[in-house]
Amino acid sequence: MQAHHVNGAALSQRRREADRDWQAFMEPGGAQAAAPAPEILASWRRSARYLSRNPPKAPVEDAALARELWQASPLRQALDAQRPQLEALAREGSLVAAVAGPCGRLLWTYAGGHMVKPADAVNFVHGGRWDEAAVGTNAVGLGLRLRRPVTVFSSEHFQPFVHDWVCYAAPVLHPRTGACLGLLDLSTTWDRHTPLGQAAVSDLARSIAAALPPEASRAELELWALGQPRVQFRGRPLALPLRQVEILCLLALNPAGLSLDGLHAALYGDAPVSRSTLKAELSQLRAALDGQVGSRPYRLSLSVWADFIEIWQALRRQQAAEAIGLYAGPLLARSASPALEEWRHCIDAVMGRALESCDDPAALIGAISRSTAGSEMVRERLTELADDGGIS
Repeated sequence: MQAHHVNGAALSQRRREADRDWQAFMEPGGAQAAAPAPEILASWRRSARYLSRNPPKAPVEDAALARELWQASPLRQALDAQRPQLEALAREGSLVAAVAGPCGRLLWTYAGGHMVKPADAVNFVHGGRWDEAAVGTNAVGLGLRLRRPVTVFSSEHFQPFVHDWVCYAAPVLHPRTGACLGLLDLSTTWDRHTPLGQAAVSDLARSIAAALPPEASRAELELWALGQPRVQFRGRPLALPLRQVEILCLLALNPAGLSLDGLHAALYGDAPVSRSTLKAELSQLRAALDGQVGSRPYRLSLSVWADFIEIWQALRRQQAAEAIGLYAGPLLARSASPALEEWRHCIDAVMGRALESCDDPAALIGAISRSTAGSEMVRERLTELADDGGIS
């Protein structure tokens, strides 16, 4: 990445505008006054819900655990061919390069030039947590959420401790499955911003993706809750009772975490179940997941892939064929959790509309072959297409 930096005066003006937007947003009722890019404003609003204080640095997790996760990550081997180029780029451009897992934990970093000390100072290091729920708006968290390349400049960051940074990030998507296995980030100080930054990180992320093994786990924890439920933890099946699967689904739907009372209400509703019973379930679940269930609030501390989240995102993107391909039945059909029942009804209602409008016979036939759930509706749609001449 050659240093084609933006004109100094223009860059300073952009910094002043970013500062003004951030200051306006932070004022009481200032969400309407700020005018950053739409994805930045949406992230600020989420961050304001997640965070109630301004810490001096990002949280950092156990270094031994981060090393273990890096050793197990399919990104490690895929990075090998790009590592010399990345390290040279970081040295020559005074950058810090980082690879994050799919939940925003930094698994590998390399800092060059004047970025060594700043990276250490804010925990942009091995084991640092840079998801939105941990530090607010930043390129790692935003890139993972949007699943596309992003640049976060100066005061577009939610936390003041990274207002002197500019960060370019791109997710690493498995070329076969489309799963987001993590993200590549290149960062430096705002005054060294270059328009080539985002293009460079996107090209490198694609090169890493191309070197991924043909089969790869989507995340440390994989949840299938549509149709027949099953759980996979770090690549291996994990047998859990329905209640603990329900808890995992609720925590996956609430990445910022739930209080004990909030989780109890979502899981049991008005049923006469004690808080101590829920604590016992959480304790057993924590043991099964090698301690990766945090508390106060209760949240999952590892990367998560869930079929019901994937299908909801596909439906929101109006990608009906993709959603139909994922649908294997209702969400935890035997669950009486009020929150999961609501999600079940929402997914089924939107899926019904997607099926009604689907013009792809192959997708519909595939849906029948995978599950009998909703098959009557699918068959009706196939009959309509045949009658209209949509199937030859």
